[in-house]
This record gives sequence, structure tokens and C-alpha cells, in this order.
Amino acid sequence: MPEKTLLAFAEHGTVKPPMPKDGGDAEEVLRRFAAAGVDVDKLAATLQVDGAQSFVKSWAELLQRISEKGAALATA
Repeated sequence: MPEKTLLAFAEHGTVKPPMPKDGGDAEEVLRRFAAAGVDVDKLAATLQVDGAQSFVKSWAELLQRISEKGAALATA
């Protein structure tokens, strides 16, 4: 998870009970979004792509830092 996300949650987030196994009112919420003109399928696809890209970027940054730290230790 990106550090900025963790810091933002630490500052503003609250832990709530988990979503019910049956999804709770998720279907109703999505129906309301669609009724308001939101293309729910397009939104879901965008969130999946953006989320995956964010994860890959964070993972690459982590691997780069590990490599840099390893190189620094090797020369120490």
C-alpha cells in the first residue's frame, strides 16, 4: 500500500466493521449510483486498472529501495 495512503488513513481514517459476507447494501448503492448517471461498469474497470497501476508502481519503488540499500550495505 502506498505510504501516502497509510499516512492519510492514520490521520483521517477510522476502522469500521467489515462488509457483510453477502455484500450488505452494495447492490442498492450501485443501483443509486447508476440512477444518478454513473457508468458503474466503467467506474469499476477504471478503479481496477488504477489500483493495479498504483500497486505496481509502489512495488517497483520498494524493490528499487531494497536494491539501493543492498548496494549501500555491500560497499560499507
